[in-house]
Amino acid sequence: MRLVCESKVCDFVHWDNPKPVTATLVPMDGGVVLVKRKFEPFIGDWCLPGGFIENCEHPAESAAREVFEETGVTIGAPRLVDAGAPGRGINVVIMFYLATSAAGEPVAGDDASEVQVFQQSELPDNIAFEMHREMVRRFFAGAFN
Repeated sequence: MRLVCESKVCDFVHWDNPKPVTATLVPMDGGVVLVKRKFEPFIGDWCLPGGFIENCEHPAESAAREVFEETGVTIGAPRLVDAGAPGRGINVVIMFYLATSAAGEPVAGDDASEVQVFQQSELPDNIAFEMHREMVRRFFAGAFN
């Protein structure tokens, strides 16, 4: 169901389309880079670096830009590994990328209060988003080799 104008002189339809988002798995030192969220929702929880795609931006460019803005790390040729929609009232489509290379020392920036490389045995319990948790699990299971 969509909101529509009830008037016979108006043909307005409110298209509540999802916003496109990227999130990137950044392998580093045998682990994966996570950022601690600086802002709501889920302030203080960990997630993959990512965010909204800018106007006319290619999703792979968004992935690289968001990683750099949130971590200071430069990545090479991100590869699309999955996409999905979380549902439950969160109106986004997330494109998950895997960085093929990473350079630089991780430093929190932009939307992150901290950035850290986590080994599988050190993963925090408070990864903010279910889809991020699943992608991290799959990463360590070798799904993207």
